[in-house]
Amino acid sequence: MTPEETERHKTQYIALCRQYIRRDEEGLDKLLDYLDKSDFYTAPSSASFHLNEAGGLCRHSINVFETALHLHRTWLEPKRQEGLTAFEKEISEESIAIAALFHDLCKVHFYKPTERFRKDDNGRWVTYPGYVVEDKFPFGHGEKSCLIVGWFLRLQQHELLAIRWHMGMFEMAPQGSGMSYSYRSAMDAHPLVALLQVSDMLAANCLEKTTVY
Repeated sequence: MTPEETERHKTQYIALCRQYIRRDEEGLDKLLDYLDKSDFYTAPSSASFHLNEAGGLCRHSINVFETALHLHRTWLEPKRQEGLTAFEKEISEESIAIAALFHDLCKVHFYKPTERFRKDDNGRWVTYPGYVVEDKFPFGHGEKSCLIVGWFLRLQQHELLAIRWHMGMFEMAPQGSGMSYSYRSAMDAHPLVALLQVSDMLAANCLEKTTVY
């Protein structure tokens, strides 16, 4: 990703935040200032998988939001209005924006640039740029994102649940039955939880490439 693309995505991200999030302009200003002083706009989205390149985290956040908004407008909300969904209350676009644009703030100051090694076509060892995880505040994944957003904005319960559980079953294997029950209960509590999970999965696995060196 070029520096020009990274800057363009930063501008787009800020514009989306200001367009859709209106509940607390002062809090949003402080959150955006926090992100501007962090590595959010230049960090990768992962170390070895989707958008594992500079600027990937911001681009991924935009992709997840655009995917969630499209699914909501073209499929989920029309079905709700027809009475064909398991829920009745509309999901607000502000909640979608908050959950999608901020779901991965846990990755701020999370990846450290490093040199990796591989063999070239002639069997010689060569270096290439990459990232390693350096988690200075190991508070969890969705949990940490909820905490960071909560420093600046008062989140509604369903937004907290969606961000907390956006990794879905990927976080279930090492956990006990109590954690699995909490996850299932969160899924039943509000459709935003499932919408964010699906959008995150589609963006990461269908829209975003992995850089192979």
